[in-house]
Amino acid sequence: MGNNLLECFLYQSKLAPGVDATCVAQIVKTARAFNEKAQITGILVFDGEVFCQYIEGPSYQVQNLITLLTRDPRHVNFTPLLQLHRQPYRRFSKWTMAYHLVDDAEVLEGIGSGPGEFALEKLQQLIPQLDTD
Repeated sequence: MGNNLLECFLYQSKLAPGVDATCVAQIVKTARAFNEKAQITGILVFDGEVFCQYIEGPSYQVQNLITLLTRDPRHVNFTPLLQLHRQPYRRFSKWTMAYHLVDDAEVLEGIGSGPGEFALEKLQQLIPQLDTD
């Protein structure tokens, strides 16, 4: 069972100045293809300015993706909120990358305002509204 344990990572960031929010559709499309190959699942929530993303999968794949994310010039203020090691199950096993655009900036402010487990709980409350295609 040791080989099946997962790593989970939750972060927030902001759309970089000068980057058009229309790039998010391409980000989601690319993420879904990449994540399927890397056995990563998760969700991305965006409010037009702030991103909140949760990813889970094999540790080496999640670590690789974190490295790629920190180097992506389309966002700034990369802020880790939660990192869990050796997790026995996936929270979002159905989705390579579920996506939700929120109209209310306070939703993501609320997610980032508390400790990591609180942030994850708030994010999970958005599940009924996610675009999972």
